Amino acid sequence: MRNKSFGGRALYSNNFNFAGVYILYNESKDLYYVGQGKQVLNRVNSHFTGKGNGDVYADYKYGDYWTIRMIALEGSGFSTLNELERHSIDTYNSYEQGYNKTRGNRPKQ
Repeated sequence: MRNKSFGGRALYSNNFNFAGVYILYNESKDLYYVGQGKQVLNRVNSHFTGKGNGDVYADYKYGDYWTIRMIALEGSGFSTLNELERHSIDTYNSYEQGYNKTRGNRPKQ
């Protein structure tokens, strides 16, 4: 995101942000973290600037190699971010063997 800012990070994130889910993959440790955001680019950036999951940030800070995947809610086949996030956490097994501390946001009873 920073390398492709086209004149500034704010311009890029304002023009290309979207609601969706992101999958952070620590290739060095073979671990996943799945999260969601209404502005997914901003949310991903927060993890790598110390304002997200502390374990993700620590591993990034100490030099682990990461890849990032983002999935837009629109066109995903899911009706809510919560549904898409829960499905992704299950798919990547990021609760059992990853950074996620919950199985995702659950609907209120």
